[in-house]
Amino acid sequence: MKHLMISSVSAMIIATLGTPAFSSEEVAAVNLRGSRTVRNSLAPITLVQLAYQGYFKPFGIPSHGGFKRAIISNRIDAEDLVKSAIVRGRLSASVLNNQEYLNIVKAELYSLRSR
Repeated sequence: MKHLMISSVSAMIIATLGTPAFSSEEVAAVNLRGSRTVRNSLAPITLVQLAYQGYFKPFGIPSHGGFKRAIISNRIDAEDLVKSAIVRGRLSASVLNNQEYLNIVKAELYSLRSR
């Protein structure tokens, strides 16, 4: 079961390699009252890709090799990435309660440990 999940996650990663992380999504907008609202959700795989590329460096999440080391040493987890994306306006706060989303992010992080 674990191997099936890892291989399917790996296949999804390979399928998205040609797609830019920011693609054409418009995620945050300012409404008339001046507060930010999230329009679209960020795919869990894209969230991990952005973190790896350093998009969340301002929140203490290192990039590239440092990102992998932080995952291996359990200094970064799925909730940390989701919270950083919420602060950046890329995800709504309700995603923290979405266990399916968090499980996919956890699987992505797990797959990075073995690469």
